[in-house]
Amino acid sequence: MPNITRFFFSAFFLTTLISGFADAKVLHDDRSPQAIMGNALWQEAMSAYAAHEDHVSNDDYMIVIDYRRHSGEPRFFLIDMEEKTAEAYLVSHGRASDPDHDGMADRFSNVSGSKMSSLGSFVTAETYYGKHGLSLRLDGLESQNAAARERAIVIHGADYVDANRSKMGRSWGCPSLEQHVAADLIPKIADGVLIYTRGPEAEDELYADIVDKAG
Repeated sequence: MPNITRFFFSAFFLTTLISGFADAKVLHDDRSPQAIMGNALWQEAMSAYAAHEDHVSNDDYMIVIDYRRHSGEPRFFLIDMEEKTAEAYLVSHGRASDPDHDGMADRFSNVSGSKMSSLGSFVTAETYYGKHGLSLRLDGLESQNAAARERAIVIHGADYVDANRSKMGRSWGCPSLEQHVAADLIPKIADGVLIYTRGPEAEDELYADIVDKAG
């Protein structure tokens, strides 16, 4: 009888241990947008999506850029809208958004020549080949980024965005990606993918406006 009890106890312990490892693996492998970028930002991004859904013609993906994070941290989030999974990549911000080059963007503008990043919602447009190779034009959907096309704010690859750097180099306002990432992503996200860009400036006012538009 003691041997039987010992056997069942051992079996129960082993089953519990395996179950615990399985649960830990699920948590570790969680690629949901909420897990990758945080639930609050995900909910905010979905409000932006609802507010601008009429402009979305490529609903395979959505992009969220969180400029509240340091440039050395992956903060360009590509969301697969069918699978509801997310991948995070490195992205630059504008030179004048970070004048002391500490890796944090704290100034934003919609003015041509400002060399600053812009906040708010954009939609991707056509691709082209320019001085940075394959590039993707963006159209701003709100007052704080309406001049994006005029300012030539585009997604492109750049050598100054590299995982070996502690902080990324700065663009003239473009959300630049690692070269190999840009080459892979740009064809997928062209022609009508929504981009929601978040920063520390006037957060409450911008979010309230998004929620209001989303109804």
